[in-house]
Amino acid sequence: MKARIKNKIVLFLQIVFTACFVILNSGCGLDEYYVLEGPGAIVCPVYSASNPLTYENKYVEFSTNSGDSSSGAFTIDGTDVYYKLYSYLSTCESEYSALNTLLNNSSTKATSASSLINSYKFQKLKNTANSDDVFVTHDGSAVRVRIRLTQYLQEQKVDEYKALIYIGGNKSGVPIRYYGNRYFDFKRNDSSYNAPIPGTTSYEDDVSTNTTDNDKGLWYINLYAVTRGHDSSFTTYYSPICHLGTLCIDATSYDN
Repeated sequence: MKARIKNKIVLFLQIVFTACFVILNSGCGLDEYYVLEGPGAIVCPVYSASNPLTYENKYVEFSTNSGDSSSGAFTIDGTDVYYKLYSYLSTCESEYSALNTLLNNSSTKATSASSLINSYKFQKLKNTANSDDVFVTHDGSAVRVRIRLTQYLQEQKVDEYKALIYIGGNKSGVPIRYYGNRYFDFKRNDSSYNAPIPGTTSYEDDVSTNTTDNDKGLWYINLYAVTRGHDSSFTTYYSPICHLGTLCIDATSYDN
């Protein structure tokens, strides 16, 4: 008889414990983790010694992801474009390869943006027509973005060959560097256009840290796009990185 009463007490306590667990968890909720799909490249030119690229191909184009949308406590901020300058092609290619390895590894794909920003020190590309913190705002829509960093001087009156940003098919300013709001047309008689000075780049956060004088006047640039958002506690979430292209800027030529 005592054993039966004891079993009933144990069963009752188990039921009470389970009920309390369900109530507490339904009230507080489990920790949520948000996943962003990120943008996709449409035109992704990759410069190499065997593929120097003609000027017609020196632009990048991508689309934001319509699957990335605000929901409940989660808000989409938009998509940023990141870049980094190199005086050596070998360093540019090496970092591209390392980032590509992170992107294609299931255990590091989700943190590839953090590596891009914090470990490899890529900086945000800026838009002269946009003072917002994010490069292109969107929420649950596929917005097409086209970027040409430098102007082809032989075709100065043709918009297609000007340094311009197109967002959703509309002109939206000129791309400028993170540091000092300087342009990417390096061969100009204006400090706004000056190329970085190899060997003295400690104050230029968008230049490869191992830069030394290469005597060629050639600068290489990797570009990536990353979508970001935040939850109700303002924790930032990033999509995996999307490589937009590798370009070359010739500081010895007015045609870049």
